[in-house]
Amino acid sequence: MRYRGIWLGIGALAATAALPTSTALAAAGAWSVVAAPNPAVQFTYLQSVDASSNSDGWAVGYVQPPSGPPFQPVALHWNGTSWSDVAVPQLGNDGTLLMGVSSSQASDTWAVGYSLNQAPGYRIAENPVAVHWNGTAWTASTVPDTPYLFGVADVSPASAWAIGLGVKHWDGTAWSDVATPSPNPSGVGPGNLLGISARTASDVWAVGTFAPARHQTASFALHFDGAAWQLVPTPAGTTLDSVVAVGPGDAWAAGSFNGTNQPVTEHWNGTAWSLVTTPAVPNGGSLHSITARASNDVWAVGLAFTGQANTVHPLTMHWNGSAWSIVTSPPATSAQALGVSGRPGTTHTWATGTQDPGVALILERH
Repeated sequence: MRYRGIWLGIGALAATAALPTSTALAAAGAWSVVAAPNPAVQFTYLQSVDASSNSDGWAVGYVQPPSGPPFQPVALHWNGTSWSDVAVPQLGNDGTLLMGVSSSQASDTWAVGYSLNQAPGYRIAENPVAVHWNGTAWTASTVPDTPYLFGVADVSPASAWAIGLGVKHWDGTAWSDVATPSPNPSGVGPGNLLGISARTASDVWAVGTFAPARHQTASFALHFDGAAWQLVPTPAGTTLDSVVAVGPGDAWAAGSFNGTNQPVTEHWNGTAWSLVTTPAVPNGGSLHSITARASNDVWAVGLAFTGQANTVHPLTMHWNGSAWSIVTSPPATSAQALGVSGRPGTTHTWATGTQDPGVALILERH
């Protein structure tokens, strides 16, 4: 079981649609904190956000009660004016955690994660969760057995991909298992896929981590060309949490360097993945999510350590087509960003996460 981000001393997918590679408006404005529903509810983690338009967006996550399970799933909706809390099914006797969300249109949104179930005398069992929004309500859908799901890419009402310990596909009627190549057939475990992005039905990327040996971690990438998934090598020494497909021969992945506690970005040029220089963070940090409005307008978010115990700050970085830069973001309290969304055709960039004393964090830039 994997929780993205870190605890803040009190107790990080988005998928994308087709992205233009032509010149986009330069990043403008500044980050600001936007009011979230139920601001007094502590231990709230907004893991993922996806806004398909300026008037329609979703942020999902969970609430971890201070006394322990059951975890409560959270789904917040943006209507162009404000965010509101929308009821979502609670699955599992110890709760539901939503980890990823993706929309193809206002009446077609998937959120995925996992539920926790514990019987007396037995360990907690994890079960996959996929819930669908049809424009009116969230409903649960059966997923072939796997312990958990971390991300989803909604291509259309008839096609969606979900990833975790393996890959699942929605064909408009049901979810099914999809065979993918193993990053390490002779290693320890099959690997965890943590991020996914679909530019088109025939250009889908997924990234994650695996263990080449005990106590070792390496990254890997998978690409779907419309017919089959292929394993694609990535640079050594990194952990990748998120990926975004920008255009033909253009994709980005984000995470951190193993052992150095510094953020990392990698770029796909149509032939190979390569490391791209990323600004160093003085006290260390990592990137949890990445999104792109165009090839010269890419955002990555995560956390930066402040040097004080149990205290972090949101880390937001922007790619302008030539270089990455760190962009100042609120709030001043301990906080971290776990999800980001800035899609083509929109003027809002959203980042979500959690902030001290454990309440939901929503940042907006437009």
